[in-house]
Amino acid sequence: MEYIRNEEIQVLIVDDNKNNLEIIAHVLRKAGFQVMMASDGPLAIELTKETPPDIILLDIMMPGMDGFEVCKILRKMDKTSTVPIIFLSAKDEDSNIETGFEVGGTDYITKPFHERILIARVRIHIENGFYLRNLQHSNDILREKTELLIEVKKNLEKKNRQLDLQIQQNLHLLATVNDEIRNPLTVALSLLDMDKHAKSEMIVQELYKIDNVINNLERGVLESDKIREYLKKYLECNELT
Repeated sequence: MEYIRNEEIQVLIVDDNKNNLEIIAHVLRKAGFQVMMASDGPLAIELTKETPPDIILLDIMMPGMDGFEVCKILRKMDKTSTVPIIFLSAKDEDSNIETGFEVGGTDYITKPFHERILIARVRIHIENGFYLRNLQHSNDILREKTELLIEVKKNLEKKNRQLDLQIQQNLHLLATVNDEIRNPLTVALSLLDMDKHAKSEMIVQELYKIDNVINNLERGVLESDKIREYLKKYLECNELT
């Protein structure tokens, strides 16, 4: 299990009380955390747009935009939709706790709090968030590979259908090529047998017919070879991924 150092963790504290801000910031900095501070909800939202924190400590009772409203907005933003949010409040009423979880809060700590409990809660939620993000990242990679494999499969099926069609066409061509070659050749040979001085133009015409049939056969074989080469490249690509 990879260990996350406190120095790597950015904590955003949101509280309209300057004294509370300083106390919490001091506790967290002493534990080694990086700290950002905001004295109201709108400022906190702007800060998260610029520098998304790893965790947010959010006071509930603030003038103007309270903590619940701030949490709702943060949960709708891509950069903070999964960031752990711990509510801080002097009140410990069940209704506040319930509302906090309903709007997307991760945890709830009442003030005054013990330093060790605050730090422990921050650590727990940071680690949970870290492993959840890693899991999500792995799932995203797996989904992308699955989509790629589906696309490769579709292309292979298409090329296989094309190859089957080409094979059928080649079989049909092979089935008729004997007659198409034999008939002009028979005519040419007959002309020679009937008259040793037969006009060469007539013989040449029959031989051209044979040549055309052979050319068509070669084109069909070449087309099959191209499709096989395409399939081979796709299979090699699939093995690499």
